[in-house]
Amino acid sequence: MEFIKYEIKEGDTLESIAKDNKLTVNEIINFHNEHSGTTGLIIGNKLPIHLKYLLLERKSEDEIKKAAEAFEGRDYQQKIRYRCEQFNTTKLEDRISFHCNTKKEYTVEKNLQQAKARVKLKEYLYKINPENLGLAIEAVKDLEFDKENVVFDLNTDNTIKEVVNYSEIKEKWELFKPRLANSEFYKQVRKINAKAAEDIIKGGGLEFENETNLRKTYDKSLLYHVLFNDFDAHKKRDTNQILKFISQIFVDIPIELELQHTIIKEDDYFIEYRTVGTLLREKIDNTVLEDQYNKFYRPIIEYGFSEYNYDYRIRRMVDKKTGIIVNASALMKEEVKNNYQFITQFDLKQIDY
Repeated sequence: MEFIKYEIKEGDTLESIAKDNKLTVNEIINFHNEHSGTTGLIIGNKLPIHLKYLLLERKSEDEIKKAAEAFEGRDYQQKIRYRCEQFNTTKLEDRISFHCNTKKEYTVEKNLQQAKARVKLKEYLYKINPENLGLAIEAVKDLEFDKENVVFDLNTDNTIKEVVNYSEIKEKWELFKPRLANSEFYKQVRKINAKAAEDIIKGGGLEFENETNLRKTYDKSLLYHVLFNDFDAHKKRDTNQILKFISQIFVDIPIELELQHTIIKEDDYFIEYRTVGTLLREKIDNTVLEDQYNKFYRPIIEYGFSEYNYDYRIRRMVDKKTGIIVNASALMKEEVKNNYQFITQFDLKQIDY
């Protein structure tokens, strides 16, 4: 067994050395006492004044990584495992033109005292039709695991305040870029349109450019939208919340929904919340929507522009004792009535950790 002979510096304590080496104080004391002579024993939980060196075990990179994960996990008192399933469907009239079924498994850990949360993607499965679009998912699949190993500071209302490990995630993006450029998906796009291929890299660069942009990515993802949001229907609000985002059907069209939170049912153990979003139609210029519809969709659908709608509904079942969301469902449907629909259905359930 190999040792590290750690020279004790001024200001060092057992606690500081343990933290730097992702160990507990007891682990350090036990290992040192087992491998040092009787004159170098540590009695109690303080460094002896005469001690100049500590004996620490030299570990492999894999052991160091596992120790770091275990050490970080000690800071999180609440640990949950979730499975999520999401269906994205595009319909022209009533015909399905695109369908993607995504399954993901996550661990979600919370430090309740420090209002901190860590989310880690564990499994990622998908089925897509047309199948050739799977190349795009495969090209960035590994990046999803990097991006969804994230630590948040939370606001008092349970919304995301800051991406704590932003710098680490950005560094992983920089390391991933050459792999993306060498992917089959990127090469095929480049053969058809070199500028479009360059825009794929530029788009990723914008997403990871700063912490604010990356936080917006999580805000748009339904797992984070469902878990980290202010949905408490007991709270008295002077005005209803307004949710702002960009249309998925039209180009650069901002959409605003007024959210209302209600309680569906409640017993001694669980409470079920419902959030419904009402489209603020006065914020939308229908002339712009119709112009875009005529340009992009009417040549395919042939029928004229009808009416723009947006349906937004989320249901959350919460354990009253722990505050944990045990299951949830969401429906988002954006449509030009009778002509074009973009539908997202999302289901989340807690499983054994």
